[in-house]
Amino acid sequence: MGLFTRRLQAAPFGVLATEGQSKVWEGEIGIPHLGEGFALRVHGARQGPTAAQAEAFARLLANARQVRQEATPALLAFLTECGVVPPGVALNAATLWDHLTPCFIEVHPEDGEGTCSLGYEIPWEASQLVHIDTAHGAFTGVHAE
Repeated sequence: MGLFTRRLQAAPFGVLATEGQSKVWEGEIGIPHLGEGFALRVHGARQGPTAAQAEAFARLLANARQVRQEATPALLAFLTECGVVPPGVALNAATLWDHLTPCFIEVHPEDGEGTCSLGYEIPWEASQLVHIDTAHGAFTGVHAE
């Protein structure tokens, strides 16, 4: 971060920083049940994350165990359908999370209706991340980028 870095402590996100007049706030966070060491990016307002974003993220934190339970079968189906899992890899509900490396969490602007996405690296496709999508703290789906 440079000369015009602004920092703030924003619950429930923790310490966030931005440059100059940017509305994108960045930090790092871990979420029990979903992973540690996520880079966090909040597309908020100049003053920081909005109240709606803070509420949606707080709900995600509170519902993390449920999000993981609901995301697991969807991730397994998605990765199997994509054909990225090599033959011989035993991918199931017990082993899935061992293959996911937390990468980043994106908290989308308010017009995204309280949406957050959690991106994970997978060992079989370095150019793609698999994402868990949430809205207002509830699991809504998976996608890859």
